[in-house]
Amino acid sequence: MERAKEEAQKARQRTFLEWNGIGMAVFESGSKGGYAFKVTTGEFGATWFFKKPNPKDPWGIRVSSNSFFLAINGFEGARSKIYETMAALEITLLPTAESISRVDYAIDFLAPDFTLTPEHFVMHSNARRADHIEKIDMAVNGRSGRATSVTIGTMPGRQVIVYDKRAEIIAKKKVGWWEIWDAPRLEGGLPALERDAPEKCSIWRVELRAGKKHLKERSGVTTWTDLDDRFGDVVAATLDAIRYASPNADSNRSRWPDSALWTEVKHQTQDDLFEMHSTADPDLVRYVQKEAHDRLLAGQMAGLLTSRAALHGIDDAHLAEFAALIGEQMAQQIEDDPERFFQKLHKAADRFRLG
Repeated sequence: MERAKEEAQKARQRTFLEWNGIGMAVFESGSKGGYAFKVTTGEFGATWFFKKPNPKDPWGIRVSSNSFFLAINGFEGARSKIYETMAALEITLLPTAESISRVDYAIDFLAPDFTLTPEHFVMHSNARRADHIEKIDMAVNGRSGRATSVTIGTMPGRQVIVYDKRAEIIAKKKVGWWEIWDAPRLEGGLPALERDAPEKCSIWRVELRAGKKHLKERSGVTTWTDLDDRFGDVVAATLDAIRYASPNADSNRSRWPDSALWTEVKHQTQDDLFEMHSTADPDLVRYVQKEAHDRLLAGQMAGLLTSRAALHGIDDAHLAEFAALIGEQMAQQIEDDPERFFQKLHKAADRFRLG
């Protein structure tokens, strides 16, 4: 990891490292808290943080699971894979050598008619709310803006976030979520979501977060066993303390009833919280993500090509001819300096090996 980190710093990009069959990308820097190394096992894996060995510090490793990793494997599957990775890296753990520092629990709802209204949240007076407003075209929607995310609370305490998940996956190119959402629909005989019709497939995520302070000081959650036994109570208490309500004529907001959304959230969290996972084909989700990235790169190449054509004064009739010429020039550059391009190819290949 030390050598890979040095290489990453020289190259100013993550360096691929494989150890005992575990592939990882090593970042240029570590992380706060004394973690000298930060690595990722990919978009469908986890982010790992390692300290240099120190007998006086028993907490040498931190791991954070990525959302695709959890969605596809489920909680138990993700936890098992984390331990499999540590075993492959020859990391020996003592019994109850874990400390749970944060848990995020999310549920996605197909809610085309839902409008997020910050004023409809009812919470304790000591809870803080952060509103994120997305400005949109008034001509299209008839108003100057809409709330796309409301965050209540601060970490490392507890937080409740309601946000437009459809907008987020489009903005961040996380198109694999379409396959995850479609899988149970197709199994149940329902049609796939109409991805290009936001008025029909608006997806809202309700996310509950419990940080280290809240887990340990308020709920006594430290180990996996504690989490299994008490997380349901943590979620129930959070949903009672912070609610999305349905306003009525009562001037006392605390007496407003739960909205239909909050009632459904409470219903969905009554059962075993750790059993849910996606039935989507993991290989298909990976393929969709890869294809999306390929389309992005292709679009960037086309944009650069047309920009160069404009710079050289190429007209419409000769654009295709110019594109062929650029291709020949690129091929010649590779033949003139193959070693340089082979190195670039290998570095790029390393970046995609974890997909």
